[in-house]
Amino acid sequence: MPKLQQRVIDGPFGPIQISHDRWPSVVARVQGAGIPAVTVVPDRDHGAMNMGGHNIPTSRARNRTRTAVVGDRTYELRPRGLRRAELRRNGTLIAHAHGTFRSYAPGRTIPGLDAKVTWSQGIDPTDVAVGQAMVLGFGAGAPGIILRTIFFWYDNLS
Repeated sequence: MPKLQQRVIDGPFGPIQISHDRWPSVVARVQGAGIPAVTVVPDRDHGAMNMGGHNIPTSRARNRTRTAVVGDRTYELRPRGLRRAELRRNGTLIAHAHGTFRSYAPGRTIPGLDAKVTWSQGIDPTDVAVGQAMVLGFGAGAPGIILRTIFFWYDNLS
């Protein structure tokens, strides 16, 4: 059985615990006092999320924006550069995420593990749980065309 890795980050409602296992079957969990637990299968292209035993429908648009629908809320993680992204709920900006270059390293299985999230006012625990899970699982930012081409050739030659 793989050893579970854990880290604690500061959140707007108190500490947030991020638990994850390592390759080959990567699954991460975001939980904290007062926020619902969210499980995520990290992947920039095909990740999946689950909250309270219910799958959260996710999709990826052409511009690499990731969308998650929870009840009547639509969350969007919009890349704004290689290591930056905005998180929106129903079109309203609720957070900025800043990633690291390390998230693009070969073999990196959790794209947003080192990302930092800065939250806006007027958020609630569901926003934090879903938003933190999206950043963790899908990463903060998106590689441009040059970096995507390098990754394509690296993946196909390895």
